[in-house]
Amino acid sequence: VKTDEIGGPSAGLMFTLEIYDQLMDEDFTKGYKIAGTGTIDSEGTVGPIGGIDQKIVAADKAGAEIFFAPNEKGSKDSNYNLAVKTAREIKSKIKIVPVDGIDDAINYLKKLPEK
Repeated sequence: VKTDEIGGPSAGLMFTLEIYDQLMDEDFTKGYKIAGTGTIDSEGTVGPIGGIDQKIVAADKAGAEIFFAPNEKGSKDSNYNLAVKTAREIKSKIKIVPVDGIDDAINYLKKLPEK
């Protein structure tokens, strides 16, 4: 995480994942370029943010392979659904992963095969 380039609550999920990664013995990302967004509360719940469509475009340009997006418990107009729509529109190969909590992201990363 390049913390000098990040501001605001929308980086909560990614800051939390970076801290978790620093505490792990192995490379938590397993060689993948990971991006994502979402607020996070003290219980680990990931909340929605504004401008996710722009974040998908930026992540795609930066070469991200996986993007964590707030799922908002499957809401029809969730950040996740908008992220998937945007990725399709720009013909991105980024894998958009829905997350409602920090555990969703951690469990997804734990199951990734080594790159």
